[in-house]
Amino acid sequence: AFSSATSHSRGRRRRDPFQSAHISHDYSDVKSKYDLTLGSIDHWCLHGDDSNCRCEDPLEPMSKRSSHKWEEQHKENIKVATEALMKLTKLAGGGSFNAEDYIPGYDDQWIEGIDDDWVYGQGPRFGDDIYGYESDPLGSALIDDFYQDDGYGIPIENPYAGSDDDMRGLRRAAGSEYGLDVVFIGDSITEQRQGTSMGRVVDDYEGIKEVFDKTFTREKGGEFEGIAMGIAGDTAPNLLWRLMNGEMPFGLNPKVWWVGIGINDLSIKGCSEEVVLLGILRVVEEIQNGNPDAIVVINSILPVRRNEEGLLEHTGKNHEHEALKKKEKNMMDNEMDKKRSHEDLWPSIVSINEELSKFSSKHHGVKFFNADSVFVEEDEHAKRLNLNLMHDAVHPNVAGHKKWNNAIKKRL
Repeated sequence: AFSSATSHSRGRRRRDPFQSAHISHDYSDVKSKYDLTLGSIDHWCLHGDDSNCRCEDPLEPMSKRSSHKWEEQHKENIKVATEALMKLTKLAGGGSFNAEDYIPGYDDQWIEGIDDDWVYGQGPRFGDDIYGYESDPLGSALIDDFYQDDGYGIPIENPYAGSDDDMRGLRRAAGSEYGLDVVFIGDSITEQRQGTSMGRVVDDYEGIKEVFDKTFTREKGGEFEGIAMGIAGDTAPNLLWRLMNGEMPFGLNPKVWWVGIGINDLSIKGCSEEVVLLGILRVVEEIQNGNPDAIVVINSILPVRRNEEGLLEHTGKNHEHEALKKKEKNMMDNEMDKKRSHEDLWPSIVSINEELSKFSSKHHGVKFFNADSVFVEEDEHAKRLNLNLMHDAVHPNVAGHKKWNNAIKKRL
């Protein structure tokens, strides 16, 4: 356990913090959520116990609907997904898409429980007939073979007649005209790309949104088409709930799902490395289950600045595997979010990322992106977080996001 591993024994050297953070159980061969079990968890909490943390079940979806701000941002994310899906289907039908095509009062009804068309990809927006051709003397089957509904009850020729999956046909037809390349999902770091924090516009994030749009919106000169859906403070179970409740609607099938989650499970909830890992793997499994043709990229958990100089780890000859020393933990409390754990999280982050990388190497359609190449600098003495790329201890600034986006572009 972490608590006993880090305690000092008289006459004995303190245990390597990276060994203390090591996840002993191997999850790299799990094939589905049914292989992910809680029984093998060594300890739930970061300090080695099972009670001094606020961890949720990493395998079960968990909402924060008691928070009005959280629910409003969740609805905003649903609208982002809805608009992307509308753009896809509109272009596939040979038309053009304008922002005016998105009708809040019509296209958002299911959010309030009135209309669930967007959950299951049904209704006139998806070319389904709601006017009852069954009474036609030719029979509905024959009509379905030749026509689709244009959304106003007027049958038009169906270019995908005979297909078992009309939505696949729509995506193929949209092809190069739109083709959603990547969907970024996650927590506050992802929401930065939307220019907000818990739905509130943040002035410092406007530049981040602009950089994102220029990179992942073709109409603004980007090489790829992408959308971002994040909520500040979210954990893996929160993200799982969002995906199962509107942020991964049927038909929204980008080439790549880019997942960035886990730091809040670790630093706010105080969950053990193993619990954090299980939560992330459960999210990946859910995406693969709904989008078997897509690639899922797991972004590494970004390094967290705990030391004023950005020191993460000593790497010199005499400091192998040594993390921050007590005397080096000199960041003022008011410089760190009070909700977050005020301790050195780097060994835990390294451990989780290593396991995510191992899992990705063994699963088709899953990739791991190590962002340390963007944010971490290393010399002969130490590894340090590049503070020029950070807005605060956790979140990248505009320069950080720009460099990160460029690295993501190369990977895509």
